[in-house]
Amino acid sequence: MRKRYPDNEAFFADLRTLIEGWCDRRCLRPLGIVLPAYTSFNGMTDGWGELLKALRELALVRDTLLPAEQEIVADLRQAAEDGIGAK
Repeated sequence: MRKRYPDNEAFFADLRTLIEGWCDRRCLRPLGIVLPAYTSFNGMTDGWGELLKALRELALVRDTLLPAEQEIVADLRQAAEDGIGAK
């Protein structure tokens, strides 16, 4: 069952937790995918689109993510898709 995010603050709290964990473990591949979209996020539809694109691209480096991280990424991706009406 997917996690529901009540607001952007909860969404970004989970995303920051992932980023901090990847920094601690020096997981450069997922960081290289997510950080550009995260640091340039503007809160507008295009910013959400870029963030969603990055979350989808993490599937390419799935083998570098811990199982719990994979679940969080899936939750974040679904929430972003729902938020901008993407499929």
